[in-house]
Amino acid sequence: MTSLQEPTQTEVLLDAMLERLRGQFDAELAVELFPESPAQYRLNHPCGAILLAYGRSTFGGSEGTDAVFQARNIVIRLTLVFRQLNGRDGVVSYLDRIRTCLTGWYAPHCDMACRAVSEQFIGHRDGVWQYAQDISTRMTQLQSMVPEQGAPLGHLNFEEFP
Repeated sequence: MTSLQEPTQTEVLLDAMLERLRGQFDAELAVELFPESPAQYRLNHPCGAILLAYGRSTFGGSEGTDAVFQARNIVIRLTLVFRQLNGRDGVVSYLDRIRTCLTGWYAPHCDMACRAVSEQFIGHRDGVWQYAQDISTRMTQLQSMVPEQGAPLGHLNFEEFP
């Protein structure tokens, strides 16, 4: 029998960011995870879409001597796919609005507010503009190994900080 596995830190972060962006832009844009098959992706929304994907992480040195816990700097890549470049419904306007929506927001399990890292033009093809926007935050990576002595750690429980 397969046991249900709780979502990982990265999955929780992506879900929370999707919820935040949908709360702000759902009436105006499609907001979804980056497609499994990008070559087959088709923009069906009349204005545009925000596609979220895990980008990368970098890790600091261990902060403890008896256990491993490290700062994890994580980057989420937003790919903006739009029919218009400029103007109220253009991708340039939405780059600013999305950055404003996420900058300063504390995601679950994170000890640092989200901040913009970079933005760049990806390309233009068949009347569709694409830009990348990288957003970063920081969380803690903990070891989950059973200690050689003492009571075993049965479950990691992350708490949110205000």
